[in-house]
Amino acid sequence: MDDFLLLLQKHKAKLGIIVVLLMAGFLIFNFFKNEPGQTTDEVVKVPAQPVKALEPVHDKTVSDSIMVDVKGAVKFAGVYPAKKTQRVNDVIKLAVPLKNADIQAVNLAMTLTDQMVIYIPVKGEVAAGKYEMYHQAAGRSAAQQTVNINTATEGELQEIPGIGPKKAQDILMYREQHGGFKTKEELKEIKGIGEKTYVTLEPFVEL
Repeated sequence: MDDFLLLLQKHKAKLGIIVVLLMAGFLIFNFFKNEPGQTTDEVVKVPAQPVKALEPVHDKTVSDSIMVDVKGAVKFAGVYPAKKTQRVNDVIKLAVPLKNADIQAVNLAMTLTDQMVIYIPVKGEVAAGKYEMYHQAAGRSAAQQTVNINTATEGELQEIPGIGPKKAQDILMYREQHGGFKTKEELKEIKGIGEKTYVTLEPFVEL
């Protein structure tokens, strides 16, 4: 014990210096640690980017697809898939008209519509005034709306090419008796509107 005390007294000055240095180092360390803006836990904030709303995707292929029914003097009668931008002539080529088909009686330039019926008559089947309805159709304004056969008045029905006062009254009577038209082809149930007449009326009517 005496030796330890002697050794302590001998190196007392050196121990004092060491203690002072340790205290100074401790104070310096705490100074820099608590200095504002120097915290190690600081999180860098990145401005949030606005999320762009997803735009709905429209399938134009599906919306432009229609079905048309080709009947009459053709080799391959039936229902054909088509597009709204196509013409009657495009579908008739696929159906292959027969040799005795009266192609001149059909409006080949007419734009196709969904559920349209294209009837190709044989030569001699259509009366001499077969072009009358086409001339009326050509005179209609391209922007003119089709006539809704479920809501139209007698006067509005007469705006359809080929529909006179008598047929307009028959359409109104049929509509009242049957609770309206379910399909445009029901027009053929009315006396005086056969397959040929319906083909010329169909582009000008709607439900």
